[in-house]
Amino acid sequence: MTHRGRSQSGRFRTWAVGAALLALTAAACGGGGTDEGAAGGTDAAGTDAAGIDAAGTEAAGTEAAGDVAAGEITVWIMQPGNEEVETVLTDAAEAFEAEHEGATVALEFVPWANAHDQFVTAIGGGQVPDLAEMGNTWTPEFAELGGLATVDSEQSGDYIDSLVESGTVDGALYGYPWYAGARSLIYRTDIFDELGLEAPQTWDDLLAAGDTIAEETDVAPIHVAGDYYHMLAPMVWQAGGELATGEGDSWTAEVDSDAGAQAFAFYNELWERGWSPDGAVTWNSVDVRDAFANGDAAMMVGGGWDLAAILGTNPDLEGSVATTLLPEGPGGNRDTFAGGSHLVVFEESDAKELAGEFAEFLLEPEQITAFTEQIGFLPGTVSGVEASGASGDELYETFATQLVEHSRSYPPTAAWGAIEGDRVLPDTTQLMMQGELDPEAAAAEVDARMDEAFSG
Repeated sequence: MTHRGRSQSGRFRTWAVGAALLALTAAACGGGGTDEGAAGGTDAAGTDAAGIDAAGTEAAGTEAAGDVAAGEITVWIMQPGNEEVETVLTDAAEAFEAEHEGATVALEFVPWANAHDQFVTAIGGGQVPDLAEMGNTWTPEFAELGGLATVDSEQSGDYIDSLVESGTVDGALYGYPWYAGARSLIYRTDIFDELGLEAPQTWDDLLAAGDTIAEETDVAPIHVAGDYYHMLAPMVWQAGGELATGEGDSWTAEVDSDAGAQAFAFYNELWERGWSPDGAVTWNSVDVRDAFANGDAAMMVGGGWDLAAILGTNPDLEGSVATTLLPEGPGGNRDTFAGGSHLVVFEESDAKELAGEFAEFLLEPEQITAFTEQIGFLPGTVSGVEASGASGDELYETFATQLVEHSRSYPPTAAWGAIEGDRVLPDTTQLMMQGELDPEAAAAEVDARMDEAFSG
């Protein structure tokens, strides 16, 4: 399914502008090193968090008579990087207080760069907020530490599956899916139309279209990058494999498999065809995006935030780009990683009920639509996605379909943070691109290092 570009509606232009702004500031969790945040397009840009008064974050919640909770809750939200988003959230807090007599919501905005350490300190010191935004690859870590309360929500059937997967530990859900983003294939319609090509629907289609583009134009078909594991890792799923499988508290890497070797071999094939410059060994996703924006490539793997940033700085490309779901691999699927944030209630909170009610309130269509259209990502609920600015837009709807129907979570375990922090996938990918490992050896190396992290 392909979607050709067209002029954006006024409502959706707000969404796209929000995406471009967020792509230049802080992003949701899910990426380590120099690649990006899980959903965003750049490294998280943070400032000193010393201004957050940890001593003042302990909740003093009580319960009013009847079924409605009352009291004060402290809520940590990641610093969004623009005043409009803060206004939306402040308005939501005030609307909640108006509907819940006796309830007070104290919002505090925390820089992404300091957030992980601040969560550790808060839990260790027993001075947690009641509710917080948490990057979805961090949620399992803090759940395993015993810092988070489980989620029991009547809305759970509306949650996007991949965000439920990333927030589930030992069969229990620890995060309310708030927002997310997923990557699809972005391509140049002017080049494809001139050459009579259709948008690639399979890996073989991608190679065939790439060969034609390489032969007939001076534009690279598609770029790969040594530090873009959100492009490579999902190829294991697309090939029909798993990154890891879990049973209870135990996880086992599965990258050293036929599917894992196929994924690394396909990525290496895209590299060895000479379509990317030598310097791409150290590129990350932002470098890939910039090259596409500069007219150097006919295709790229990226998110709605990438496309919005490209069109925001290159309006002449409006009408010359389109999107399609990621090409299907040998395993028969188009899965990609869903990066985003949960809302989490802390186990030591004295106002869990009120915190949970506020989380549910933020997930209601009116609040979640206003919020996600400002930040440029998609709601964590199916109904929210259907009501979002992306739904029904010919250019951006692909990202909504990709998220709801074709997205996955990385293994929901605290060890994944170590795997990201140790740059297991980027380092091994770079060795493969430099010819020091063949694809099979690269898959085996990733597998061994992941198992080391799981057993540690």
